[in-house]
Amino acid sequence: MKYYFTSILLLVLISFTSQKSNSIEYPYLENSNKLVNEHGIEYSNIFSNLEDVEDPKTKKWLAIQDSLVNDYYSSNSIQKYRGSLDYINKTTNPDYYWLKNSNDAYYYWGDNDSTQVLNKRSRITNELKLIFSASYDYTIHAYKPNKEGTKFILFVSDSNGDYLRVIDINSKEILFETAKDMSTQQVSYAVWANENQIVFTGWPNPDNSKNSYLVLADISTGSMKKILTGDDIPGHNEEHFIRPNINFGSDILQAELISGSESYEGFNTSLKTVTNKPTWKQVMNLKDSVLYYPNERNGEMYFLRYKNGQKTLVKTTVDNIKDASKDIVLFKPEDEYIITSYAISNDNAYVITSKYGIEHKVYAVDKNNTITLIELDYPITGLRFYTWDTCLSTITLLQSSWKENYVFIDIDDSLNIKINEEVTRKTPLEFNDIKTEIVEVNSCDGTIVPMTIIKPNNFNPKNPQKAIITTYGSYGISMEPYYSSAVLDFVKKGNVFAIAHVRGGSEKGLSWYKNAIKENKYRSWEDLLACSQYLKDQKFTHKDRLGLYFSSAGGITAGMAINENPEMFKAAVGEVPLLNPLRLSYQENYNASDNDYDFGTTSTLEGLKSLLGLDPVYNLKENRLYPSTLLINGELDELIPVYDSAKYIAFLQEQNIGSDRVFLLDVIKDEGHGLDTDSSTEKSMFFFNKEL
Repeated sequence: MKYYFTSILLLVLISFTSQKSNSIEYPYLENSNKLVNEHGIEYSNIFSNLEDVEDPKTKKWLAIQDSLVNDYYSSNSIQKYRGSLDYINKTTNPDYYWLKNSNDAYYYWGDNDSTQVLNKRSRITNELKLIFSASYDYTIHAYKPNKEGTKFILFVSDSNGDYLRVIDINSKEILFETAKDMSTQQVSYAVWANENQIVFTGWPNPDNSKNSYLVLADISTGSMKKILTGDDIPGHNEEHFIRPNINFGSDILQAELISGSESYEGFNTSLKTVTNKPTWKQVMNLKDSVLYYPNERNGEMYFLRYKNGQKTLVKTTVDNIKDASKDIVLFKPEDEYIITSYAISNDNAYVITSKYGIEHKVYAVDKNNTITLIELDYPITGLRFYTWDTCLSTITLLQSSWKENYVFIDIDDSLNIKINEEVTRKTPLEFNDIKTEIVEVNSCDGTIVPMTIIKPNNFNPKNPQKAIITTYGSYGISMEPYYSSAVLDFVKKGNVFAIAHVRGGSEKGLSWYKNAIKENKYRSWEDLLACSQYLKDQKFTHKDRLGLYFSSAGGITAGMAINENPEMFKAAVGEVPLLNPLRLSYQENYNASDNDYDFGTTSTLEGLKSLLGLDPVYNLKENRLYPSTLLINGELDELIPVYDSAKYIAFLQEQNIGSDRVFLLDVIKDEGHGLDTDSSTEKSMFFFNKEL
């Protein structure tokens, strides 16, 4: 049977191909170029036939793409490359993850053969105890301990579906369980209200986040009750989902409407009365500039607010959130720094500040409003809050950088600092001779764009090698440092890795983000092209050996930069990239909340014009030499459909200009938008090593 299948596949490959590269034969696919008319504007939807993923011709074309990319990997010895990285990773990385705190202990998951294992480490005795395990047929996506660590909310998937379960860790008794028709999007939206009650977000359809509602569940009786739906909120947009928030043991239950905006609408009610007839009071609107969701402690509300163009940490009462004049400002950042995040513990408030999204500091504000800079080993290029709670006296920070692995730092409310060695990951000695620097680049309109450059200590600009530039530039998300052994291995070999902090992120604050959305999105790729040219002009790379690395919504910035100047890049790799946003709204279960705000919507003339101007697939041009391209997608991607990248690759393969260029699509079976990062990065760097 095996040999029969191979023979049939070869026949299909031979009969189904027409374009030919130097070493790769690409399959022929008819370009069903349909004209679409919206608001009186007509545009071409190229390879529209690929949008029907169930069509036999589409399936056949995708199967051949899979064969081509696997042949490329194997013929160029990807296993040998991965083996060299495995050696580095095995000696430095404990396989632990998902650190959580309770009052007297911390918890983390580990892998034990075919099992997930939850470990408990006592802060008092340092005793390690295995308290729960699950096979991979019964997968835990997330978990949340109560204050004392005696009960856990688990978000579980098995062959029957997805559901929430509450267990008693000591007795292993299942205390509560929902029906198996939940949505994996609910993974972080379940909170403990007290010992017997939890609140979580529900959706009528597990395949999308429309028409969300809040549920109060009593784990002692198993009862569940919807306590807030969109029908209770005047003018509610079904795309905006409802998220609960409550301090353990408090009577103040909050609900925030999560949308594409950085500011949220919020409602409060009394937990005591919510089981009868809930009376929700709107306490904040978008115009109140309350960022993310407030945290309540002892009747006071802590949150970030924009005031006079600056993000500050403030506290006020529940009833005064709308009135900015009554804010007590707890922390205001110094010049050139912005607040990136905050955390509230039992006694303190903590703030992380950032310069250009790169250099970070952390401060504590006590109950007397005294501000203290936490004495860490500054400068720190990457810092974020990993776990904290208003009812706990310890927070955990995650420190990382472009050249250093994860370090977990515990800080208690007396400001004692301790490195959690159990879960900290050490940096391999092989990467000691790597350094980073920050440069400032003039964009085409004179705007100064920061760029991080990672290079060997002995880098010689007289003999420039390969370079890769990466960027994001969407949703106000800054390109903060992350550790990757595959990236550092690339640099160790004499190459350069650069991060362009373009407009569309939040590296320089809210205006940096809003100056590159919708019709002004072009500023993101203009910044990227300016940074790319800088690398060539300053001899950080050979002029013909620059690669472009991007993912998700960063595909718009990267794809349009390639369309604007394809000669700038020799190779490009996109992981789950967004390349055809113009067609996103036509897919089933589309969630518009973020994309409409950043890019535009086909439901309005202005939104359509914006999308036409920033859609990489729509703006592809014939008879141009595009860089060698690898796109990696999850087969089950719930945010960006496979046909998005498929259209892009189909166009490049059809044009097939340049015998030394390769155009490949790698669709990962049974994976969604959250690909295995290590695996996809290894594939990406392998491709760059080969093609640059």
